[in-house]
Amino acid sequence: MGLIGLAVAKALASSAVFLFVTVLMMASAKRISTCIVLFGLQSAVMAAQIVALAYAGKLLEAYAIAALVVVVKIVAIPYALFRIVRDLKAPHDTASSTTVAQSVFIMAGLILLSFFAVAPYAKTLRIDENMLASAVALVLSGAFLMVSRKKALMQVIGLLVLENGIFLAALTTTFGMPLVIEIGISFDLLMGVFLMGLFVFRIRDTFEHLDVSKLRRLRG
Repeated sequence: MGLIGLAVAKALASSAVFLFVTVLMMASAKRISTCIVLFGLQSAVMAAQIVALAYAGKLLEAYAIAALVVVVKIVAIPYALFRIVRDLKAPHDTASSTTVAQSVFIMAGLILLSFFAVAPYAKTLRIDENMLASAVALVLSGAFLMVSRKKALMQVIGLLVLENGIFLAALTTTFGMPLVIEIGISFDLLMGVFLMGLFVFRIRDTFEHLDVSKLRRLRG
């Protein structure tokens, strides 16, 4: 059992690399559809992490949470986002306020900052440093996408990445999350995506674009 636990710990630490890769690729992505695919891959990595924790700790509820992540974050939300992208008659570029090189550089800096920030806490709480750093990196990366991207739909994706970071942080620090809490969070997140989708269509219909930076002129 000890060998299995050690193998799972190494697998979880290695999987953090894939999460870093997804956010770096989001920083360099030029199309919204690419970011949606990367969000799905990011969620798939997290689902695999939950399955590994469930297998190591024999947590039946964790398997249910992993299945919920697959249904909501890998299937339902990407499908809804792709439908929105398809139905929107607008350019599908990310419309970033920074260049690709600047975005990747900033995202890499946020990842390094995450490691420096969690190092003392990971040792004190006896938590895997890579997992906790990846959670913080997702939160910071999601916030950066929300601030730097001009399209409303990209800000929705940034919020989803940020939520993935919060979810991973809760999973890492509590060694599992009660099923009823995850069901509530997933339901709220799914409803939030649909509501934000309605707002995106409303912005497009009213202003004939999705560039939220142009809405600043409405301030009094």
